[in-house]
Amino acid sequence: MNETIKIIQNMRTIRKFSDKKISKKDLELIINSSVRAANSSRRQNYSIIVVDEKETLDQLFYGSNKGLVFCLDFNRLIDTAKHLGYDYDPKDIRLFIIGSIDTILAAQTATIAAKSLGIDSIFTNSIHRAKIEDVYKHFNLPEQYCFPLIALGLGYPEEEPKWKMGRLSGPGLVHDNKYQRLTSEELDQLVKDYDDQDLKLGVPAESLAEQGFERYLDWFFKISQIPSR
Repeated sequence: MNETIKIIQNMRTIRKFSDKKISKKDLELIINSSVRAANSSRRQNYSIIVVDEKETLDQLFYGSNKGLVFCLDFNRLIDTAKHLGYDYDPKDIRLFIIGSIDTILAAQTATIAAKSLGIDSIFTNSIHRAKIEDVYKHFNLPEQYCFPLIALGLGYPEEEPKWKMGRLSGPGLVHDNKYQRLTSEELDQLVKDYDDQDLKLGVPAESLAEQGFERYLDWFFKISQIPSR
C-alpha cells in the first residue's frame, strides 16, 4: 500500500478540534491542490470561501480551525462574458450537474491534501440546516447563479474518534458491467453487515440499544431521515 492509498484509507471525520492553528503555508497548499481537481472544459464552476472567524467556525464548522465553503458558482463566467461583450446564460440542468461535480471534486481533493499534511476534516451540512437567506447574507453570496454546496471544516483533533467508520464495497455498490438489484439473500446480508460491529458501518450497538433499536437500519429508516420540505 503506497502513501497516497494510506492517506485515503485513514481519513475519518473529526467533530472535536483542538486550538492548534493551520499554518498559512499549509492552507495555501490545500487550496492550490483543491483547484487542481478535474473540471469540465476548464470552467471551474465554483468559488471557495475561506472562513477563519471563530464565531462562524463554532456555529457552522464544529469549532474547526479553518472553514471552506465550496459554492457552485457561475458568476465569474457570467461577468467575464459580459466584460468581453458576450452573453452567457447557464440556465441549464446539464451545466448545474457539471458545475456541482466540479465543486464536489475540488472539495474532496482538499480533504485528501489536508490529510497528507496531518490535518483532519469534517464535511458538514450545517449551512443547509441554517436559514439559507442568513447564509447568503453572512457570506455575501450573489443572489443568483451561486449556491453554497459543501461546507468543510479543517483542523487538528482534540481527541481521536472512538472508531473509524467502515464503508460498503460489495454487492449493491459495485456492479460488474451492468447494474444489478440485490437479491433477497443479499439484502439480508446487507442488514447483518450494518450491525456487524467489526465492519463499523452503523453505530455502536449500545447506542442503538439506548434508543430502543436492535438494528441500525431500523433506526436509520425510522429516525434519521430528513423530513421532506
